[in-house]
Amino acid sequence: MQLTQRVAVIGGGVVGINTAYQLQKQGFDVTVFEPNEIASGASFGNAGHFATEQVFPLADPALLLQVPKMLSDPLGPFRIKTSYLPKVMPWFTRFLLQMSSDNRQSNTRHIKALNEAAISAWKRVLNDASASELLVLKGSLLTFEQIEENNIDELIGSFKAQGVSAEFVSGKKLASLAPQLDECIQGAIYFTEVGHTPDPQALTTSICDLFSRLGGCVINEKVINITDEPRPIVTTELSDQAFDKIVICAGAFSKPLVKQLGYRVPLETERGYHLMLPIEVALDCPIASNDRKFIMTPMTSGLRLAGTVEFGGNDAKPDYQRSDMLLTHAKAILSKAQCPQLHELTLEQLNDNARWMGRRPSLPDSLPVMDRSPHNPNVFFNFGHQHLGLTWGAICGELMAQLVTNESPSIDLTPYRITRF
Repeated sequence: MQLTQRVAVIGGGVVGINTAYQLQKQGFDVTVFEPNEIASGASFGNAGHFATEQVFPLADPALLLQVPKMLSDPLGPFRIKTSYLPKVMPWFTRFLLQMSSDNRQSNTRHIKALNEAAISAWKRVLNDASASELLVLKGSLLTFEQIEENNIDELIGSFKAQGVSAEFVSGKKLASLAPQLDECIQGAIYFTEVGHTPDPQALTTSICDLFSRLGGCVINEKVINITDEPRPIVTTELSDQAFDKIVICAGAFSKPLVKQLGYRVPLETERGYHLMLPIEVALDCPIASNDRKFIMTPMTSGLRLAGTVEFGGNDAKPDYQRSDMLLTHAKAILSKAQCPQLHELTLEQLNDNARWMGRRPSLPDSLPVMDRSPHNPNVFFNFGHQHLGLTWGAICGELMAQLVTNESPSIDLTPYRITRF
């Protein structure tokens, strides 16, 4: 029966394509529904950082003291569109509750479980796709312009307590790792066991190509309705199709789809921006700024500046000033002597394609939803991967395939159930 069952995967981002490939590999007849190009959303414009060092949930009590300053700073990393504030307040209420010590410890444990398996899963799938060059394992740096030694020691200790390989570097050691950094950088935490991709979109499309070679199908239509009784039916703007199983992997657009099936999930969109610079800075690894809350990643097409969080929903127009300010931050932490091309670059020289906005699907506890519907055993969920969608794409695809085929998942999926809210 498994060899002839039809499965619909809703969403063609990095999570959806990994899920589809793993299911096709198991012998299912898989169709991906994606209204745009494959990997054209957050899977296109992310920072390209496999952030396995980020084991701590976003709900951190330390944020409470930082938020007023971030909101008042025109170059700050955090924004809430005023008109959207009433809509996002219920989510923030749940977010605040996740700051308790017990919740933080629990959520850290479940984030860590996925992070520890992430890189190995990526190695497996990229080996299958003959695209191993799209995973570069040269670590990453978290830079500091102001350093309080006790705080740094405490921070490194917290990472090491979670099994994250981290060391503080400064002076000659830091210069050997990133000679491009400006003298304002007093030191950095070097995460030695993380990686990046020089082309996030190619990463996902390489897996999609493999999926297609195995017989998988991609339909470029928008799903407008899903029904699951008695058999799952996917309705697009052009057709109705029945499937044996469906998996919802629609990222920030998953909320209305699961609502059609009777589930209310507190899924919110964290809008992020990037600025793609057509210059080569010759960095070996991603460099993030602790002070400025953004990241720079060397890519095939240039240097990508990414970051910031904006709450404004899925439909509001992008505010590309959020992209443009990243150039100011990059010039502040990269040396003019070492990076003259960067310092000579102006915003007017960049074309419209340099600026981008994407939607991170986030739940208040920083955990994704990976589950089988309690009401229908043929409906599955794989969404809500917040800032770690790229990092978790491969492992969550494997886990979902295990769940669909009734195998015992290699990681306990109980913490990621859809009914936990």
